[in-house]
Amino acid sequence: MKKLKLLLFIPIFTSLLISCGKDDNEIIHPTNEDVVLEDVSYGPHERNKMDVLLPAGRSASKTKILVLIHGGGWIGGDKSDFDILLNKDNIENLRKEFPDLAVFSINYRLATAGQNQYPVAEQDVKAAMDYIFRNSNSYQVNRNKTYILGASAGAHLAALYTVKNPSPSIKGTIGISGAYELKSLYADGNTEAKQVLEVFLGGAPQIKEQNYFDASPYNFINNATTKYLLLHDQDDRLVPISQAQKFEAALKSKNIDIQKFYYSGGHGIPPEHVIKGLETIRDFVK
Repeated sequence: MKKLKLLLFIPIFTSLLISCGKDDNEIIHPTNEDVVLEDVSYGPHERNKMDVLLPAGRSASKTKILVLIHGGGWIGGDKSDFDILLNKDNIENLRKEFPDLAVFSINYRLATAGQNQYPVAEQDVKAAMDYIFRNSNSYQVNRNKTYILGASAGAHLAALYTVKNPSPSIKGTIGISGAYELKSLYADGNTEAKQVLEVFLGGAPQIKEQNYFDASPYNFINNATTKYLLLHDQDDRLVPISQAQKFEAALKSKNIDIQKFYYSGGHGIPPEHVIKGLETIRDFVK
């Protein structure tokens, strides 16, 4: 799965936005100024890092959390794909467009043919979320007002975390061009989709059937699942629109609040739909 075309967001974002546990020595980051933290470790691996943007004026009662999970087909990509959001020059605009929102952009271990295959990425996302929640007081943010946004493979990981770890702390999940039922993606996706799935899951469905089941958010939807916003291209050849539609139908069958924005143009969000996409996301996290 190709890295989500996050560069398409840059002109819009530029103009519109432009020890792991608590102890007695816990650092409370100042709230009277913007704080940007880079490469914060949430685990022992070199990929267990996150970047953090804490806006001035935040508080532990009102400031929401937005966790960003990058795409790249589980084999590539980086938290730097979202760097435009963490640009100090854009913090004022970000605060204006997304008030009372702290941003956490995470890395996770990437799969290769012999290492870091499923469920490593899932485990890393959970470890990152645990770290954020555990340190919410240090960051002076409200862990009970958390949103997760994922792009492409990141959308899959965001959904997988949400359905397997139901919590009232998670207020919403946003998936952009995500994969939600991996066995059908293998059947319906193009050659590239099949190749990255085999790397991520260790083989084809007939060889790794349990992995395909366990890694599919579609199979774990429950009545406690949070509300969802699905953004997906109707012409996507890498991750067909059927992935979003199937997940949407399953969410609705459990009476889960589901919002959607389907459009045309290819994998990701094409330039002509970026403004509408950004507005939809902004309204969802209000």
